Amino acid sequence: MPPSADTQQRDVPIDGRRERGARNKAAVVQALLHLYESGEIQPSAARIAEVAGVSERSVFRYFDDMEDLAATAIAIQWERVHQFYEGLDASGNFEERLEAMIDHRLRLFDKTIGVGRASAVASARSATVTSAMNHRRAILREQAIAQFAPEIAKNKNADTVSRIIDYTLSIENIEYLRTSVGLSRPRTRETLATAIRLALA
Repeated sequence: MPPSADTQQRDVPIDGRRERGARNKAAVVQALLHLYESGEIQPSAARIAEVAGVSERSVFRYFDDMEDLAATAIAIQWERVHQFYEGLDASGNFEERLEAMIDHRLRLFDKTIGVGRASAVASARSATVTSAMNHRRAILREQAIAQFAPEIAKNKNADTVSRIIDYTLSIENIEYLRTSVGLSRPRTRETLATAIRLALA
């Protein structure tokens, strides 16, 4: 039986509320990601609501708590940037592979560092975020070791060398060089390349 006119009229506002709710929920997530990328690692619910253009009460209408919101935002960000974890050129001689590796990591750093800092903070409170971060680190670890597999295989301390390469090329180490040491992008590139060459010498 087709719906009556009364039923159709009742469905319109319900659907409208659902669409508005979905838009507001997405706006809250986008606001948090924007704040992360702008350097605000632990914004308050009020700050997120302000940027999202919703009431503070709305933030907790769509998410159980701030941890739930952070985990959701970080998961969405992964969907956006996971392609930057791929596309590494593993062909060529050692110097060509080294250049491709460093290019790849510096580009990844630029794309992910804002949310990466927030993820590090959120991981202290969220097993979900911790698991996601460990998964991404494992991808990068395997990638780095595969990139220099021929050179690593020739070293009698292959396991130790693998760990050194993994650490040297980690996003955390690149952040240390860029922000704590204050190196420019060219100096960071030079430092990473020298460290890898020394590790594989």
